[in-house]
Amino acid sequence: MKISHFQVIPYSIPFVKPLQTAGETYTHREGIWLKIQSEEFTGFGEAAPLLGFSRETLKEVHYALEGFNQAIEGESFENEELFSLIEVHSQNIPSVRFSLETAIYDLLAKEAELPLAKYCNLGAKTEISVNGMAGVHFPGDGFSVIKVKVGFRNLFDEIENMEYLTESFGNEVRFRLDANGAFDLPQAIRFCKKMEKFNIEYIEQPLPANNLEDLAELTYHTEIPIAVDESLTDFTSAEKIIDEQAAQVFIIKPMVSGGFTECEKIIHLAQAENIRTVITSSLETSIGREACLHIVLSNEIAEVCGLATGCLLSEDKPLNPILGGKIGISESPGLGIDL
Repeated sequence: MKISHFQVIPYSIPFVKPLQTAGETYTHREGIWLKIQSEEFTGFGEAAPLLGFSRETLKEVHYALEGFNQAIEGESFENEELFSLIEVHSQNIPSVRFSLETAIYDLLAKEAELPLAKYCNLGAKTEISVNGMAGVHFPGDGFSVIKVKVGFRNLFDEIENMEYLTESFGNEVRFRLDANGAFDLPQAIRFCKKMEKFNIEYIEQPLPANNLEDLAELTYHTEIPIAVDESLTDFTSAEKIIDEQAAQVFIIKPMVSGGFTECEKIIHLAQAENIRTVITSSLETSIGREACLHIVLSNEIAEVCGLATGCLLSEDKPLNPILGGKIGISESPGLGIDL
């Protein structure tokens, strides 16, 4: 393959309303769109480090992509060589690896005239279930799972909020509680005990990312499964979490973990250890979300995943509609997307 065109397009898109977690308040989403061309085929990718989750800065993303561009300029490569170069130029910059792998796979899948998920796995399905978000989605929207941000209210308000949500959505809807590391161990034990009467599927990152020992301890004090998000950044961190027996669910963000290759390694490791895996977006735009969707489908993940975030951005329309809590891909080759 010889890449004839390599373009980096910066973007900054405001959220419809400021997005609050236990640790951050986001008003805009910034990142870059990547466009590459080989012969008549064009591939797209997205690199968008997320403050509070990603280890790299946007400036580092630009430097890494420029270095990769210089390395490939005017040269032809076998596919394996190209992916090796991606790994070299994206060391410790996983969002760059995600963007480059997405763009190359998009291009190769278009050349093969297959949707990207089908290019990676001919047995891939074309539709998955996704969770809704409290305050964004509503009972009539058809979601079977709702994600609830917790950890920034007092405990009595948290209980009242869960009572309200249960009454609104019904007892059949499951809730995923996302604390973004807001608690210490005694607080987490108390909080989980109070939440056990509700239909809770799991609690996500109840303790700070590096506190694996206390996360493991928490599993002995609650019936609610423990999920890790911020703690899970790559394959090495996944191994540490397993060694500490700190979680029953892995929340994998491809933008943070490093794209298709690293995600697949983490998924296979989790499957071998009977750990559930859920793929979620990093609040990126439609290119990144679509790549996440194809990762879910190509790896045959059956869990409800967190990809219904397009409505949070004011100038980014979801590529595929979410109907009855499900989202699918089109029959278009590659990602099925264009800038």
